[in-house]
Order: sequence, then structure tokens, then C-alpha cells
Amino acid sequence: MSFDFAAAIRRRPSGDTQAQLVAAYGNPEGLGASASAQGPAWFNPSPQWVRDNIVRVPLADLPGWPPYPGASITGVSVHRLVAPVLAATWGEVCAAGLAGELKTFNGALASRHMGHNRDRPLSVHAFGAAVDFDAAWNGYGVPIERMGINRDVVRIFEECGWTWGGRWTGEYADGMHFQWTDPLAGVKVADWQDARGRAPAAPVVITPKPTPVVVPQAPEPRRVVLSQFGGEFQDISGARVEITGAERVVINATDPLKVQVRVER
Repeated sequence: MSFDFAAAIRRRPSGDTQAQLVAAYGNPEGLGASASAQGPAWFNPSPQWVRDNIVRVPLADLPGWPPYPGASITGVSVHRLVAPVLAATWGEVCAAGLAGELKTFNGALASRHMGHNRDRPLSVHAFGAAVDFDAAWNGYGVPIERMGINRDVVRIFEECGWTWGGRWTGEYADGMHFQWTDPLAGVKVADWQDARGRAPAAPVVITPKPTPVVVPQAPEPRRVVLSQFGGEFQDISGARVEITGAERVVINATDPLKVQVRVER
């Protein structure tokens, strides 16, 4: 059964504020969250939140998934609401023969704040709703024309409903990053954004106009009307002559005052 991208996109949350992300995905900094040794921008997420929301998509469901540098992985940890979308999107990448076009997988779930800055809101990675690829070629702030990521893969992700960080500008440009949220307010997206969630346009059916049936009309019979002395012919005694037994009858009616008839036998 094909994946219903349209339904998934309708349920996709806004990513404009942390409150909107928490409303959709829960709060990873909720009860039981703690400081992390990785640094002030990082935290250990709420254990209860992790149990309720984080699942692991096995690599068996992601054939051709790119390697994670420096480690061997068996799956990708994401939010339970994102897992089926990720698997379906990767299926589209594979169907297009593009799985080998991504060089590295660089993370999904990451419990930290945006830009590795504690003063900024939670990263979408902290909710398990983002994935990164080809980080070595797509650092923060790299302009779109220099981003080293396969654009056909990017297009499929965007068609399937993912927001690509490569469309952000300035220091926020993030060509490695895809997140499962609505496009951010004010960001220009590609024409094909969410295309796989839109119903195909109904074909235009042109009904040909019926060809009118022309029924040939019998020609009106030609009639020869003879007049008598320039007026209408009157059938009176002596004015009507019936000709029988003739092979041919020749009528001369050039004179408006008389009619000449010659009978040839």
C-alpha cells in the first residue's frame, strides 16, 4: 500500500516556534531532563518523553542508507510520528535510484538547542523530527549555490513534505538539514514543495462537438408556368390543349403574348 503523504502533510506541525513543536511532539526537556556533559547547549531528555515518543527505524527498512562517519549503526532514532514519513520518503529516494547519491548520514535525534546555543530555542533535532546528510560539504552558512548535496535527492525530500534548511539564508543556511515541519514563515520554497501530497490534476476532457447530420434535401421540382396573353393561364374552353402520342414537344415562350407549340411525331 502506498504511503499517504497528503494525510501526513496535513498533520505536519509548524516549526516557527518552540511552543508549536512542543504541542506536536511533546517536551523533551520535560520531567526528568537533566544537564549533559556534552556542553551547556545539550541536555539529557526526559526519560518518559523518550519512552513515549522515540522509535528506531531499522536500516533494513532503509536500504542503501548512507554510513554514519566513525561508527556503525543499525537504525535511525526519530520521533514516532516522523518514522513512517522517513521510511516512505527514503523509499521514494530508492525508487528513483538515488540512494547512493548521499555520502554520509550525520544524525537525527540530538538533544540540544539551535546552533549549539543554550540561549536559542530547542533544535528540531531535539524532537527527533530532523535528519542531516553530507555535513562535511554543507556547513552552516554555506550559500545554496555551493552546497554539496545531490539536488535530485533534495527535490524528493521536498516533494514528500520535508523542509530543507538549504533554503534558509545567511548564517542560518543549513544544506545538510531536513526537518518534518511546515516551511518556516517568510522562506521561499520550491514549486514542488509537498507535491507528492497533492492530488494529481484531473485530466482535461474535451468533448468533441457532434458533427451535424446533414440530410440531403430533394431538389424542388422545377415547374414551367405558362401564361396566356401575359396574364395567368385560365383553363377555359378552347384554351387547353392536351397532346398525346408525341415523341417530343417543343415550346417557344419567348413572346410574352403567345405560346407556340410544335408537336413532333
